[in-house]
Amino acid sequence: MPVSDETLLQGIRLVAAEHLQYQEPIVPQTRLVEGMALDSIRMLTLVVELENHFKVILEEEDEEGIETVLDLMRVLRSRMGSEGA
Repeated sequence: MPVSDETLLQGIRLVAAEHLQYQEPIVPQTRLVEGMALDSIRMLTLVVELENHFKVILEEEDEEGIETVLDLMRVLRSRMGSEGA
């Protein structure tokens, strides 16, 4: 069953708050590097914790073109759809 945008967004918010202590509002248009001030270490933390939260594995090629939360949601949805397929 496909996961909703709201479920993805809530998961990203939860992970950002718990593991990055990020308390600002997160919307699909939020830019990861500029908006959330993610350096390479914080970005890696976000990705690893999102993998744990959503039970997916993101591949290196997935990072291509991810600039916003919406881009990240698309990749997560794609990986969730391909798991077990």
